[in-house]
Amino acid sequence: MTESEYLVETRGLKKYFPLTGGVFRKVIGKVHAVDGVDLHIRRGETLGVVGESGCGKTTLGRTILRLLEPTEGEIWFDGKNITDVKGKDLRHIRRQMQIVFQDPMASLNPRITIKNSVGEPLVVNGIARGPKMRKMVLELLEKVGLTEDHLNRFPHEFSGGQRQRICIARALALNPEFVVMDEPTSSTDVSVQAQTLNLMKDLQDELNLTYMFISHDLSVVKHMSDRIAVMYLGKIVELTPHDIFRYAQHPYTFALVSAVPIPDPRFAGKAQILSGEVPSPINPPPGCRFNPRCIFAQEVCKTQEPELRDVGDGHLVACHFAGTLDFGKSAQQEYAEATGSM
Repeated sequence: MTESEYLVETRGLKKYFPLTGGVFRKVIGKVHAVDGVDLHIRRGETLGVVGESGCGKTTLGRTILRLLEPTEGEIWFDGKNITDVKGKDLRHIRRQMQIVFQDPMASLNPRITIKNSVGEPLVVNGIARGPKMRKMVLELLEKVGLTEDHLNRFPHEFSGGQRQRICIARALALNPEFVVMDEPTSSTDVSVQAQTLNLMKDLQDELNLTYMFISHDLSVVKHMSDRIAVMYLGKIVELTPHDIFRYAQHPYTFALVSAVPIPDPRFAGKAQILSGEVPSPINPPPGCRFNPRCIFAQEVCKTQEPELRDVGDGHLVACHFAGTLDFGKSAQQEYAEATGSM
């Protein structure tokens, strides 16, 4: 494929945060939050990004949007390199790239009404003011299932699910092509999660949106995503268009899958428990970053970093022994076979 056929692409993307210490606040180390990520997102698809807390999911999304400045690497959007774009050009590009933050209450100004919160992008970008802005805001709120009665209310007057809908409406105000969803359902209960996910799918179909869907909930990501990227300690270790529950190829991915709770006592205690602690992102281990915790690790894993390579049908895995490891069946697979739910 040519570059223009990808809406979003990163090449060797890195984001390090400096650590300072001492009286003169000298840099004494760096947190390798995102460390050499190569990926692409096609128009109209949803790329799910999963991994445990601290693996770099949110930092990756914010760096792609240039909310954080990359340390190294390139970011391409719609066939253009936007890594070093600044000023008016960056402001223009940002109209096409939006984000829905994890905590809707923290991302809404508690002192202004919903009409002004959702309408602010329209005012700032010179699109609409006054009655025209109000009309456009109302149309946005109706798209996400809210009504005219909600226009003049404040954020604290809404439930968590309604606040998340408001944030989605605000993200859509400028008709973006690409939206980063940063754990948009983590602060809502299960019934509201389903409504929010269905809303996002409907809006994607209606407006031809492209999503990066960040979450730690594998079941939600499986439901939403066309492809799933698994991150560990700042790197993508697996990227697959297949069912992650059935076709996990990386030991870390299999461990994540096996940790998903199953509502059946017959399968209790069958999760694969990882030994040891997550290594420090300040000083990542050499070779494969998962090697200190991997039960399949060999000497090559401690010295050579594996490449993210295709093991067939677009399934990319960063493991020296991808395709040759026998994980056995996960408890999830056994449960699905026993219940016929897969």
